[in-house]
Amino acid sequence: MKIMPPKFFQEPAPFLQEAAALAQTDERAEGLKFHKLSFAGLRLADREFSECVFTACDLNGAFLKGCDFADVLFERCDLSGADLRKSAFRRAGFIDCKGVGADLSESSLKDVSFEKCAFSYANFNAVKLNGARFEGCTFSFADFAECVQKNTSVAKCAFDRANFFKTSLKGMDLSSCDIAGAAFSSSLFELKGAKIGLLQAAALLRALGIETE
Repeated sequence: MKIMPPKFFQEPAPFLQEAAALAQTDERAEGLKFHKLSFAGLRLADREFSECVFTACDLNGAFLKGCDFADVLFERCDLSGADLRKSAFRRAGFIDCKGVGADLSESSLKDVSFEKCAFSYANFNAVKLNGARFEGCTFSFADFAECVQKNTSVAKCAFDRANFFKTSLKGMDLSSCDIAGAAFSSSLFELKGAKIGLLQAAALLRALGIETE
């Protein structure tokens, strides 16, 4: 599935101040490159970031609730424990990022890709996904309950012990992913219209007390 990548009409300019300087202004961050900066613990709620690149930045525990990210790339960043609730991401990419325990609940993700990321224990509850791609990522013990998704693709991801309660996975091919111990409703309606492998199906049946030969 093809999704729209971030668009940069010109090369983002290096941000030469400390990240804390952003907390002193309400101005929109546009066309900036943040490299090896620490946003850890900073309160930057309801900010707009457009055509920005974050590389090797520390956003551990940053308060970014309600932010708007358009045409933004995160590469080799640590977003562990970051509060990104009710944020909007459009044409955004996450590459080789860490987001253990990050909270993206009630956010909107449109044309967003995650590649080689580690988001174990992250909270994606009630997220709206439209044109999202997850490849080679770890989402062990993550929460994806009550999400609304369409045009979502996954490949070679670990969703072991993840929670998909009341989230329809229709149209998704999970056959290359690890869904061992993942939580679904007793009817498994979340998997209706999704594709899984034979071994995955057998494991789900065993979890329901049904033996296979």
